[in-house]
Amino acid sequence: MVAQIAASELASQYFEPAAQGPTLQADLSAWAGLAAGGAPVSILAAGTYQSNVIQNNGFRSIGIGVKSTQAGALTIQRFLDRAGTVPIGAPVVAAGGLLANTSNWATVNDNLPFASFSFSITNTGGSTATISNFACLLSAL
Repeated sequence: MVAQIAASELASQYFEPAAQGPTLQADLSAWAGLAAGGAPVSILAAGTYQSNVIQNNGFRSIGIGVKSTQAGALTIQRFLDRAGTVPIGAPVVAAGGLLANTSNWATVNDNLPFASFSFSITNTGGSTATISNFACLLSAL
């Protein structure tokens, strides 16, 4: 005898490992704790915006994006400890650097464990850079 399924729903519809749904994310783009002055707005010529050490609180992926009126660089450094004193590998750098008036991003999603991270945005231009389209997103996936 073959067992009959009492309900007509698909079993995977209610089975968590097969579910395809949203993931927990944290948008830190406007968080005042990013640095002493909050999110970046402008960076002096040949200057650098350096974030505070940010606790990851179990999030596994980092995505940071920015648009600058000057050329520069965007880097993310992860740390094994919460205080940000034991770096994990070399900083992740936005591919191609930051081009003037062009959005770019850097992401970290290689599943290596980390407790905290920091990021920096460098202005290599000869005048003050205006920052727009800044985004900092953490994801649990």
